[in-house]
Amino acid sequence: MFDDKYLYAVTRIRALETKLLDKSKIERMIDTKNAEDVIKVLTETEYACTAPEMNSALDYEMLLLNELETTYAFLREIAPSKEIATLFLLKYDIHNLKVLLKSSLLGEEYDELLFNIGSIPVAKLKEMVKERNFREFDPIIADALKGVCDNGCETPDPQLIDLILDRSQYQIMYNLAKQSKSSFLVNFISAQIDMINIRSFLRIRVIGFGRDYLTKVIFPNGKLGFDFYSKYFDEPIETIAEKLWATDYYKVIQEGLESYTKTRSFTKLERLIDDYILEFAKKGKYVAFGIEPIVGYLMAKENEAKIIRIIMVGKINDIPNEIIRERLRDVYV
Repeated sequence: MFDDKYLYAVTRIRALETKLLDKSKIERMIDTKNAEDVIKVLTETEYACTAPEMNSALDYEMLLLNELETTYAFLREIAPSKEIATLFLLKYDIHNLKVLLKSSLLGEEYDELLFNIGSIPVAKLKEMVKERNFREFDPIIADALKGVCDNGCETPDPQLIDLILDRSQYQIMYNLAKQSKSSFLVNFISAQIDMINIRSFLRIRVIGFGRDYLTKVIFPNGKLGFDFYSKYFDEPIETIAEKLWATDYYKVIQEGLESYTKTRSFTKLERLIDDYILEFAKKGKYVAFGIEPIVGYLMAKENEAKIIRIIMVGKINDIPNEIIRERLRDVYV
């Protein structure tokens, strides 16, 4: 059904999609001699505005951050509702809260890790954490923050802080998706939750944590319920893909576990998961008007940043081009 509230947003996005990095640009970046030459290629793209501000190629994170800030400022401008914008900005609020809570509980400063992208300004977040005043947050986050502060003061556990806040983040994202009445958005968030849960399940199996740890790491609202992970907890890790043969996740997990069996590394699985989420978001390319093109463009820009980061790290550390290619994610265009 045509929804005119997306008309302006999608029209703008279609124009911006033509400026996304394509495979030929990415190949040129891979084939360069060094990181400085990668930056030269980027000066021919949307990144040209930031590139001159860099003192050296080692400042590439500033380049990526500035582009993401521009992307999310655009989201605020074109999002048809505050809730839609919040859904995608929330992960940066949660990231900043993790940093600030760990800083407060551990007595160390980590300001260089903060993002100026979220829905709440960093200065305001700092004040809220300092005063332990969480009333302005969604009750789900407020309860999570209160729990962290009440229980983490004696012996702060950074991993537990991450788990508690990640759980609250995805619960709110799912709630906002449901409120949007977009089946695409609900399924998109559920797919992300499933991928997080599958990855966590495999990792705790490899590490050797007990079954009781599942209650900490498995988030609700995925297509696969808690019972799936509990039922197959004692199965050999190499056979887990078989249990997913009737789902959309089968090929991703099968290939990822085949690689893990050979390398004892989840690197390929991580890449395949990112590619799966991007492929899901690509559905937005074929929808004339709706939330789908907005989601697709945001995921494309996030993915673009990952690709540039992988190439830059590879060039700075003299990693062979074929290894860089193996690590790269798919592209949106």
